[in-house]
Amino acid sequence: MKRAKEKERVAALSAGLAIVVLVWLAGGAFASEWFVSLGPLSIWFYGPIFAAAWGVLSLVSYTIIVRAQRRNPALCPEHEEATREARLARCAALAKVPKCVEQVNVVEKDKLAALMAGFAITIALWLALFSFVPMNWLESISVSPWLYSLASIAVWASSAHLMYWGFRRKRPQHSSIPAH
Repeated sequence: MKRAKEKERVAALSAGLAIVVLVWLAGGAFASEWFVSLGPLSIWFYGPIFAAAWGVLSLVSYTIIVRAQRRNPALCPEHEEATREARLARCAALAKVPKCVEQVNVVEKDKLAALMAGFAITIALWLALFSFVPMNWLESISVSPWLYSLASIAVWASSAHLMYWGFRRKRPQHSSIPAH
């Protein structure tokens, strides 16, 4: 049951982060004058505000996910665990099934870790850019916020891909399926 609750937590954190990032991007694209009117406030001002918003939105998302599971028994973690246990009991003679499931779980965890690492790299690059590049140089660049968004997505996707490749390369390869 612990494994099933972990899924809800990860889904809620991801949903909260996605909402915060989308609101930030929409604000930069459609309310840039308002952002400029705030003045040159420090990242230490924006950071805690957006971290708190991420936490609140993740809590709301978690509540919505749990309520949806209560209304629909097929979404309930106990139902998922019972189905998994019944499937394993039926196929107990197939010793390869649990190993395959474990391998799939490891791959999924590596994918999630790579996405989060790619996002962390993207945010660290933006923070380094805003912290160390002179402001007058940044102000002289007049580029659409959509270009910044696309660049961020490209950096995130490429760094996540590289991190996934690194995670999979460092992990010992064990397969329960015999090679033919």
